[in-house]
Amino acid sequence: MYVSLSFKFHSPEEVKRFLKFLERHLRTSYIVNTRLTHVYIQLEGEGKELEEAVALVKNLAALARGGKSRLRVPLLVLFKDAELTRPIPPEVLADALNLKGVPSEVRGGVLETSASYEEVLKAAEELSRIYAEVEKYPITPHAKRIVVAYTYAKGLSVDKAVEELVELGLLNKGSVISLRYSIEETRRRLKFINLHK
Repeated sequence: MYVSLSFKFHSPEEVKRFLKFLERHLRTSYIVNTRLTHVYIQLEGEGKELEEAVALVKNLAALARGGKSRLRVPLLVLFKDAELTRPIPPEVLADALNLKGVPSEVRGGVLETSASYEEVLKAAEELSRIYAEVEKYPITPHAKRIVVAYTYAKGLSVDKAVEELVELGLLNKGSVISLRYSIEETRRRLKFINLHK
C-alpha cells in the first residue's frame, strides 16, 4: 500500500532540515521528490506501520518548519538527536521548560512545547549533564527530578538549587534529600512560586 504526502516549506534550509530528519528517523520505504520549497513523499508499507510512518513524517515536517505555534516533538526523535550523557525522564524536560516560562507538557510519546526544537535539544543535553552530576548526592528519585529541573531553569549549581528548595520548604535535607510533598504538589507549588516572583 502507498500513501503520498506533499509539504510546502518557507525556505530551502527548512527543506534540507526536513530531508535530514527523514533520513535519520524514517524506517519505512519511501521516495522523495523536491521542487524548490515543495517536498513530495511516497511512503510504502502496510496497516499500522504505514499509519505510524505518516504521523511521524507529519511531525518531522512540523519540526523542520519550526513555526510560532506549539511544537509537537516526538520523544523518540528528540532522544535520538540529543547527545545525552545520561538518560532523563521526559517529565523533567517539561518541568524545566515550564520553570523557565516556556509552556511544555508530555502527552504520550510527544513533548508539546512553545520552545524551538534547538532550544529543546539544548535543554535535554544540559539536563542530562545535570542529572549525571546529581547522581553523586544522596537523593530520592522524585527529589532528583525537581532538583535537576530547578537547577537548569534557574542556572544555579546543584548545591545552591538544593539550598533554595530547602528554604522554599519543598525539600527535606537529612541523610537523604527528599521531597516534603508529593511530586505533583511540589510541581504545583513551584509553579505558584515562579508566577509570584
